[in-house]
Amino acid sequence: MPPTEFKKKSIQRISKRGIALSSVFLFCLTLSACTTTGDKYRASSYRATQVNQKQAAEVIEIIAILPAQVEVDNTEAQKKRQILGAILGAAGGAAIGNAVGGNNTAAGGLLGGAAGAVVASTTENTVLVEGVTLTFVQDSKTYSSSQVGRACEFKPGRAIMISMRADETRIQPNNSCAE
Repeated sequence: MPPTEFKKKSIQRISKRGIALSSVFLFCLTLSACTTTGDKYRASSYRATQVNQKQAAEVIEIIAILPAQVEVDNTEAQKKRQILGAILGAAGGAAIGNAVGGNNTAAGGLLGGAAGAVVASTTENTVLVEGVTLTFVQDSKTYSSSQVGRACEFKPGRAIMISMRADETRIQPNNSCAE
């Protein structure tokens, strides 16, 4: 094989490997980005059925704010990861199959898609998100409530607690975070 033809084939092989490696990298990056933030569990987040109706509210006194981790459901994000994993796995598998030999593109895509979905499904169904444990005084008694939120959203002092049920404590943020 003449040297120039050898260089051409080497460059093509490297380019195909680069595409395959880029696909794998993009796949891993995308999977790591799909996590639940816990925003729907915040005290200031409401479902459509909870708005435009009267809710019991009370002024409480926050006396302590402690950092916490709250375990939240991650099933929805896991399903999205499986779909993305299958798509990116198929693309990566097809690129690798094509790099190995032009006739292996479809087989590589099928195997890559299946592998991507399997890898994505091995992630946890729950994740830990940032939360706070608020210690507060209500009717001369001291209570504690843990909820999703950031410590900077709260400060010692008066705050509003909204309850739709007897055992629910939605302590609303009484401070804003410096961005």
